[in-house]
Amino acid sequence: MQAAPFLMETNLQVRLHERVPLTVLPGLSSLFVHYATVYEPLAAFYAGDYRKPSVRRELARRTAAHPRDRETLVQVLLVQQERWGLDDPTRKHIEALRDPESVVVVAGQQVGLFGGPLFTLYKALTLVKLAQALADELSRPVVPVFWLAGEDHDYEEVASVTVLKGAEPVTLRLEHPDSTYAGPVGRLTLPETIQALLEVLADQLPPTDFRDPLLALLRETYRPGVSFQDAFARLLKRWMPEDVGLVLIDPDDARLKALARPLFERELTDWETAHRRLEAVSQTLATHYHVQVQTRPLKLFLLTDRRRIPLEVEPAGFRLRNEDRVLSRTEILQLLQESPERFSPGVLLRPVYQDWLLPTLAYVAGPAEVAYWAQLKPLYEWAGIPMPLVYPRALVMLVEPRIARWLQRYHVRPEALQEDPDRLFHRLVQAQLDGELEAAFEEARQQLRTLGTRLRPLVERVDSSLGPATEAWVTGLEHELDQFRRRVLKAGKRREATLRDQIVRARNSLFPTGVLQERVLSPVYFLNKYGLGLPQRLLHALSLDTSALQVMYL
Repeated sequence: MQAAPFLMETNLQVRLHERVPLTVLPGLSSLFVHYATVYEPLAAFYAGDYRKPSVRRELARRTAAHPRDRETLVQVLLVQQERWGLDDPTRKHIEALRDPESVVVVAGQQVGLFGGPLFTLYKALTLVKLAQALADELSRPVVPVFWLAGEDHDYEEVASVTVLKGAEPVTLRLEHPDSTYAGPVGRLTLPETIQALLEVLADQLPPTDFRDPLLALLRETYRPGVSFQDAFARLLKRWMPEDVGLVLIDPDDARLKALARPLFERELTDWETAHRRLEAVSQTLATHYHVQVQTRPLKLFLLTDRRRIPLEVEPAGFRLRNEDRVLSRTEILQLLQESPERFSPGVLLRPVYQDWLLPTLAYVAGPAEVAYWAQLKPLYEWAGIPMPLVYPRALVMLVEPRIARWLQRYHVRPEALQEDPDRLFHRLVQAQLDGELEAAFEEARQQLRTLGTRLRPLVERVDSSLGPATEAWVTGLEHELDQFRRRVLKAGKRREATLRDQIVRARNSLFPTGVLQERVLSPVYFLNKYGLGLPQRLLHALSLDTSALQVMYL
């Protein structure tokens, strides 16, 4: 009885059928669009043109040659993978990091509930496909590494999941298990209420052949007492095709923080240089584009059992924000020597920490990440490590068969559904009206104008003052014609009464809440309908030409 779903999965193909220009999509900055499509205007802000094989080859050589403690890195990664599932392809990838010629491709994301939005999956798939392509191109080991951003302390960004129920987006939220906790979200353990939330989620999902296996996987990975980070990692690992060997890394690890002790010490003792360089590049960037992350003097946090506290510079040393406590320079450096795991990098120092540990050739970045990486070049120079290439992740839109048929029937392109539903409805109803009828209205309008042109000089022979009145009379007739045309259009709308509902359904599927599908909907919705083998099929269909939105038909 269990074989049927998997047999059905093999029959479903995913087709990359259309590419939508980034310029027509909502919410994408001009910086990201230029970077992903033309690059050259932004060349000064990045390590090199990610599209050029010669650039990739030279940076791979420099990155591999830069000294790092590869042995400790391998040991830590092997131990960490045991928590999430250490398969043979992953073990081989980790062991390959001992090879001084090996490099890595990295992507990272916060540890969102039930895997986060769709773009998290797309980022991981871009990562593994890019690593495979670069390994072939460069003839050297290229390891895909997914950075688990569990040190972030913004609970609200990871605590919800959105699926479609019928045509409507439904968002479920896990209440904070401890409202007094403001530390790394990845360390939080799932409360007992996660089980009730899973039952609510099950009620939102339509019955399919795949629902029971999917829910069993969610219940297995998201159990009370398991940390947010471990649950996310185990689920992502299970979603990925078995042969890709995706390596996960938990940066909130005392052994890794110890390796980065010199970087953190440099930040504490030479923060002025780093801050000055960041301010300069941000000001230059602002004259042409925008500054994604506002700089602050110190880019470190201090971790306690329950908080992630920003450190602020004071004449006497370093203050813990919103606390009376001030640590002298001597005290904070002593704390760093004794407990480097107490320190956590901020958003602009995090990539440098990442590449202090890893021989990173390329970082797979979403739109906002591409924007803040434009600020980082001087920080890498300050730290003395090679800056990786920034590779835009694939932007993807999944089109279900029912939506695809509707788009084809009405000759609507997917991006048109960004439009206000009422305006799109009006436009489609007009298109559905008899072309001969529309032409007849236009012909009537022209005849009225011709009549007015002929009549006015004849009227003016009788009384010259009646010329404007003649024109006003014709204008009134045109107005009456327009009113009658609107009555006909209204009758057409009544005839197409179901069309608006169809527009709303299609829009909620492709642009829920008016933004890209990938930023709102969870993979859970699609895996329930199309099976746990869907990521494998998406990986096969995915293009590494990420200069446009990839529309994939299920």
